[in-house]
This record gives sequence, structure tokens and C-alpha cells, in this order.
Amino acid sequence: MNFDSNYLVLAVVVVVIIMLIRTLIKASKEINSSDKFPTSKNPKDSKNDHENSL
Repeated sequence: MNFDSNYLVLAVVVVVIIMLIRTLIKASKEINSSDKFPTSKNPKDSKNDHENSL
């Protein structure tokens, strides 16, 4: 088997990209499930809520 160092570099890059994608997916799920950013279908509602809380 002819093992070249380019294959090793390619394998490392692929693993890093997969880890980054998994991290982004986990982070997006955390952001969507947090209560810091309430979702409202009416933008005026969320604006009024923000003004009332000040």
C-alpha cells in the first residue's frame, strides 16, 4: 500500500470539517431552544415587549 502524506492531510481536513459542522448544528439547536430569543410571528409584538421591559 503506497501511503502518501497528502492522504493524511486530507483525512485530517475532512475530520476537522465534520467536527465543525457537528458543532454548528449543536449550537444552532441550543440557540433555538433558549429563551433569550423569543420568536414572535408579529414583529410589533416583540418590539412592544422589549420596550415594556425597559
